[in-house]
Amino acid sequence: MKRPYVVINCAMTADGKIAKPSGEQLKISCEEDMKRVYQMRNDVDAVLVGINTVLSDNPKLTVKEKYVKNPKQPIRIVLDSKCRTPIDALVVNNVSKTIIFTAKQSGKNYSDNVEIVICETDEQGFIDLKQMLEFLSEKGIKNLMVEGGSTIINSFLKRGLVDDFYVYVGPMIVGGNKAPSLTIGDSLNLKLLNSKKLGQGILNHYRLK
Repeated sequence: MKRPYVVINCAMTADGKIAKPSGEQLKISCEEDMKRVYQMRNDVDAVLVGINTVLSDNPKLTVKEKYVKNPKQPIRIVLDSKCRTPIDALVVNNVSKTIIFTAKQSGKNYSDNVEIVICETDEQGFIDLKQMLEFLSEKGIKNLMVEGGSTIINSFLKRGLVDDFYVYVGPMIVGGNKAPSLTIGDSLNLKLLNSKKLGQGILNHYRLK
C-alpha cells in the first residue's frame, strides 16, 4: 500500500502513563521537549489525533511562533468514526486545513477549511487506518505525525504502520491501572536509534524492527 511516512510522538511518565486516569492531558514534556515537538509539527505535512483527544484536550494542533519562527501549519487530521467533533473545537479553526475521517455523514456545518471524508471502519468500529493512509497519500501528504491518544497510538503500532517512534519519558509517576498507557496487546520489537537527555527527562527514538 502507498502511505505517508508515519512518525509517532508521545510523552509518558516513568511508569508508562500518557494521561491522567480521567483521560485528561497530563503535562509531561519539559520546555526543551515542547520546542522539539513544535519543530516536528512544522516539518511534517499533517498531524493526527483521535476524537477522544479532541474531546478531552481540545488541541489546536498548530505550530506556535514562540517555538518556531514563521511557522508552516500542518494539515490537521481527526479520526472520528461517529463525527463527534464539535463545530467550535480548536482543531477546526481557520488557522489550517482539517480533515475529519468518519463513518457517517455529520450534518454539522463546519467552516470551509474542514473536509469530511467517509471511511470504512475496522472490526472494532474504528476508522480503517490503511484506507485512511492511502487517502492521505493520494492527497500528496508525504509525512504524518501521530500525536494521540493512547488508542490511536496503540492501533498504529499494532498494525505496524509506523516508521519512527519518539517517546519522551518525564520524571514523574502517576500510578494506578486506570491511567491510559501504551498497551498494544502483543509484544513489539523496537530498535533504539538514539537516546538523549532533555531537561529532567529522556527522549528515546526508535524504529520498528
